[in-house]
Amino acid sequence: MTEENNTAENTEAKQKELEAAEKTDEIKDPVQLLISAGETDNYENKLRLYDKALNLDPRYFDAWLQKGFVLDRLGRSREALDCYNRALEIVPEHPGIKCLKGFAYSNLKDYEKAIECYDEVLKVNSEDIFSLYQKGSVLENLGRYGEAMAAYDRALEIDPADVLIREKKMKLLGLIYKKGTLVDSPDIDFN
Repeated sequence: MTEENNTAENTEAKQKELEAAEKTDEIKDPVQLLISAGETDNYENKLRLYDKALNLDPRYFDAWLQKGFVLDRLGRSREALDCYNRALEIVPEHPGIKCLKGFAYSNLKDYEKAIECYDEVLKVNSEDIFSLYQKGSVLENLGRYGEAMAAYDRALEIDPADVLIREKKMKLLGLIYKKGTLVDSPDIDFN
């Protein structure tokens, strides 16, 4: 009996998904399409809705941004960068997009380009904690511990209560001491 209930529930869930998809096919407003995309947990459905919105309005900034974000989450960071670049054609100085580009470059392990993106954001807003945190993480991946520590310290100057950054800094200190190298550490003189 339980198996029959599960099959019935699955069939009902699939039917609701199909009905929702049919409703979004009727939508001709790009904003409504983005709202519908926000209501689904299925990334492929989100991408379909973003594409439909972009077919209606190829200069729809939020659709490019959201599409890039979803592509990056799916591990398709190169495609995400294309979307972010399209968004920057529409709003050239948008720091949020530059930060997202940094994240995509980091996912691609192109750490130098990621740092460039975070630095662009920090030129505009030197107190952007997310960019400082991400830059610190990238610098850590490159083994540039002193610079990473400086990024975390700067972020903690701005928000001393940020637990995530404090934990990241403590882990980095542990890593520095575990490796036994303080060559690029802010406390090199103590060795």
